[in-house]
Amino acid sequence: MIRRTMIKASMHKRAGLVCRLVWLLAVLLTSSHAHTEPRLGMDKVEGTSSIELMPSEAEVQAALAQQPKLAATKARLAGQGQEALLRRLGPYETHLAVGQQHRRPRMSLESTSIDRSLGLERSLRLWDKLAVDQAWADAIESRANAEQSLSELSLRQQFLEHWRGFLRELLAEEAARRTAASSEALWTQAQARRRLGELAQVDEQTAKAEQLQAFADLIEARSRKFAKIEQLKKRYPLLSFDRSLPTAPAQWFGLLNAFQKLPTDIDRAEHQYIEQSPFVLLARLQGLELGLQAKRIDLDRRPDPSLGGFVSQERSGAEHVIGVQLSIPIAGQQRAVAARLAVHQLEESVSLNEELILEMRSDLRARLSSWQQGLLALKPRWEAYALHDEAAVRSLRAFALGERSLTEVLQARRVADLQYVQALSQSLELFLLKTGLELDLGLRWR
Repeated sequence: MIRRTMIKASMHKRAGLVCRLVWLLAVLLTSSHAHTEPRLGMDKVEGTSSIELMPSEAEVQAALAQQPKLAATKARLAGQGQEALLRRLGPYETHLAVGQQHRRPRMSLESTSIDRSLGLERSLRLWDKLAVDQAWADAIESRANAEQSLSELSLRQQFLEHWRGFLRELLAEEAARRTAASSEALWTQAQARRRLGELAQVDEQTAKAEQLQAFADLIEARSRKFAKIEQLKKRYPLLSFDRSLPTAPAQWFGLLNAFQKLPTDIDRAEHQYIEQSPFVLLARLQGLELGLQAKRIDLDRRPDPSLGGFVSQERSGAEHVIGVQLSIPIAGQQRAVAARLAVHQLEESVSLNEELILEMRSDLRARLSSWQQGLLALKPRWEAYALHDEAAVRSLRAFALGERSLTEVLQARRVADLQYVQALSQSLELFLLKTGLELDLGLRWR
């Protein structure tokens, strides 16, 4: 009887051992597939070249062509063409004067007579003023073209901001998906250990709470992404939003080194940025226009004369009068004040233009420096994540063997997930920074 009991106990023990070994093998396979360690470096991985986070130039042009702001810009361009024409013509018009009067002498035997008169008068634009008005009209047309280019650039920058928000929602969804996968794997293993009686109920409940919280966060992240997509579809109905972020470092390095190479010579990049910037061109043309305006107002201190001719009939046609008249306004104090005001406005414009160029230079240097330093820090960031992820996988295996507590596993996994999100976020921000620099330097969506 004792021998039979011992045999049964031995069989139960062996069966339990076999079950435990099978369960441990499943755990190890699950943990090894749950978080694949990233391959670091600049080597290409399969599918890297096919990843496109940004729409193509043709897609962007087609999307922006439907924007009402572009139609408003074209209408303003046509209006500024008429403004230039008005400046060329000037406010000079011919005045026609027609008069008739009845003359009745008091102390005369003559009867009432009718006097009629007809006169034409026009202001004469002096030759130096005509040349300034012609140059001013050319400046208005150039400014209109610069404003058109600036509006198109602003539309592309606005699109980039909208697309930036969409990509960040993809990042939030990927971070939530990662945390949900980790929590699901931990919850599965916690259930298995609980069934074997090797885990306390409170630890099982903690793992379940982590899994539920991660699942709720994933639902919220996806809902925000879909809301963002619906918002952008209303503005850009021609674009496709079926995209996902790369998750491998090699894919990110491939994206960051694709398309156009950013200049490494900062001085040369500054010169290129300033010379082709619509902001600077528009500021310079506005300064030129203010300079011509100041010169024109200063010339107006010498008023334009008016020349006219007239004919009249007096005494019912008995007398005919033909005459020419020249009138010159007497300049007042307000003309000199207006000239000084225009000079001060020109000085203000020149100073603001210098401030704009200084701000653009410093901003470009800061962004290029951030790009270069961020690219240097990206590889160590992914390497740090790889080490934390490996530590989290080992901690999970030790938990399966009963050598780690649930708190230690949670801590290791949270650190690894945080490092993953930080590496992914830095990669995305570097990509967006590079895209913005390409746009400003005329390398993208031209």
